[in-house]
Amino acid sequence: MAELGELRDNYQAILDRGVEVVAVSVDPPETSARLRERVGLDIRFLSDPEGSLMDAVSLRHRGGAPPPAVTGKPAGNPDIFLPATFLLDGDGVIRWVYRPDTYRVRATIPEVLAAIDAAQAGAS
Repeated sequence: MAELGELRDNYQAILDRGVEVVAVSVDPPETSARLRERVGLDIRFLSDPEGSLMDAVSLRHRGGAPPPAVTGKPAGNPDIFLPATFLLDGDGVIRWVYRPDTYRVRATIPEVLAAIDAAQAGAS
């Protein structure tokens, strides 16, 4: 939620650079739609319920979910997907990747903007 709020607050700076933001989640489309409305962020969410796309880019952390004693929730799927950020150019070529080793860390907006600026400078 904090990441989406930061993204919302800085979204115009990303749009001004001609970049589209797309989020990929294992959540069903209805859940993502509610989240998009609650946060007030008009980005496209793609649903990947089986984690196929995220597996293709090695984001599944098998057994990485915190245990029920930590979360206070019943045991579910022990796998989690790491929050990664990819910057693709207009041809779909990956130009930058931020992939942490833990689900607790996200790319910051300044890091994302710097990556966009560097990719655009390299393309010109």
